[in-house]
Amino acid sequence: MKRHGAQETDKVFAARPGCLEIAAPLEVVQIDHTTADIMLVDHVNRQPLARPFLTVAIDVATRIVLGVHVTFDEPSVLSIALCLDHCMRRKSVHLPGTMEEVVWPTGGIPKAIHVDNAQEFHSDAFRMACEDWGIAVEYRPLGGKHYGGHVERLIGTTMGAVHVLPGTTQSSIVEKGDYDSEKHAALTLVEFEDWLHLEICRYHNSVHEVLGRTPLAAWADLGGDIAGRQVVDVEAFRISFLPFEWRQLGRTGITLFGVHYWSDVFAALVGRGQGKVQVKYDPRDLSQVWVITDDGRVIPARYRDLSRPRISLWESRRARKEWQDKHGGRINERALFQLIDAQRRLAEAARQKTRTARMETERGARLPRHQPRRDPSREMFAIDTGNPDLPTYPIDEFDDPRRKN
Repeated sequence: MKRHGAQETDKVFAARPGCLEIAAPLEVVQIDHTTADIMLVDHVNRQPLARPFLTVAIDVATRIVLGVHVTFDEPSVLSIALCLDHCMRRKSVHLPGTMEEVVWPTGGIPKAIHVDNAQEFHSDAFRMACEDWGIAVEYRPLGGKHYGGHVERLIGTTMGAVHVLPGTTQSSIVEKGDYDSEKHAALTLVEFEDWLHLEICRYHNSVHEVLGRTPLAAWADLGGDIAGRQVVDVEAFRISFLPFEWRQLGRTGITLFGVHYWSDVFAALVGRGQGKVQVKYDPRDLSQVWVITDDGRVIPARYRDLSRPRISLWESRRARKEWQDKHGGRINERALFQLIDAQRRLAEAARQKTRTARMETERGARLPRHQPRRDPSREMFAIDTGNPDLPTYPIDEFDDPRRKN
């Protein structure tokens, strides 16, 4: 231990009686996070930005990678939600420069999830959603890293492939040597994610040493397509794992992070004994939330003022902190959006100068794929008819034959 430290000592001398034997696909899935060993660039100026975080889920029985999520944000409940959302979908990957697709035909709801003791895995949102969907959650013993050996090995294998990419940081300073990761960085977050999906498809079609066959063959032989439950309401599954806050439903709707939300459905609930309700939200886009009522209904609600632009939780927190530091007290909704708009203008001006501003630009570029971009011309608010940038629509002119008589 004095020579090599506790970690190396544990590898050599710690007892490992028994092993995890799983017979059926989706019976046990292991999930873990890691920081990828690569420096990425922003998508505008392609300047060095940061190392991404990777969340991975692996099926223990077949070694199939059920889902992944790549982000610049530190691991959170949202990372887990998006990784699990990827897990239960059947997927395919487009080959660059061609019309061909590589099949990733695995998906379903796991019966049990093995995780470590990170804070996000103990969150109410994660535990309650797993309970709702009948997923058992099992935590590793403290210090028992080897209890997640399958996902740890997968991460090690994946990082080994990452080490050949431009901008790699390797797994240690010694291995990196004098290689300048920032100077050679070339991939954006989206490009790295596309590469990772292709690498996973390659891994699925490679013979696994322990299985003696490819993970895809193991999935097919063990009946993976019919082993687990499939999700019918994909949106409901994703929403159930999102973080939430408890809020009071009143005559003016719901207030979350200083912003008012409304749905016409609320009118029938006001004054009918509804106490505090659960409000689910996506930190990347606060323009819409989901209210869970006492009887389990999910009610989507949007800004009460639909003319407000979409904002992220990170922007909201920064603006409210700036207001608190300067003025104290709570910030009203109008001032909040004005302050965020001013911060966006400053960030745009500084984008080429600071890494933090470029990071915010990358966050804005990663809009949730399940939601279409807003079309202001189709929303219910006053339109400035003198604005030449608004879309126009052709008008068909025709002659009414009755007028000629």
